[in-house]
Amino acid sequence: MPIALDPRATFDYVLKEDRELPEEQQTVFELRSLTVSEEARVADSMIASIPGQDEMSIKSGSYQLQILRCGLRGWRNFKTTAGTDAQFDVTKGNPRHVTDECLDRLSSANRTELTNAITEHSSVSEEEGNS
Repeated sequence: MPIALDPRATFDYVLKEDRELPEEQQTVFELRSLTVSEEARVADSMIASIPGQDEMSIKSGSYQLQILRCGLRGWRNFKTTAGTDAQFDVTKGNPRHVTDECLDRLSSANRTELTNAITEHSSVSEEEGNS
């Protein structure tokens, strides 16, 4: 039986590298799945072609960036090198999304892991479907 998803509902995610730390030391990222229109916009932006040429290219960096912009909704206990909380900022206007300055604070590996968590969360697991 299909399960109705709420793509705007958020969920907490702790990076694999933090999971062995005491809970009070873990950074928690607030994520959400993409809406159907966001998914379509991301998918449409992945492939680039030049009119009159036979070759196409995959824009994987743009794909990851758009997913993070839409799916990263906040963080808690994310510290700067000075030990202070890193500020989470969003752009003004429509659509609102996390700023690139915030995304610059994440390592490449962390951005990839968060992107995967966002995209995988929109799938209902077999356990969820049977509950």
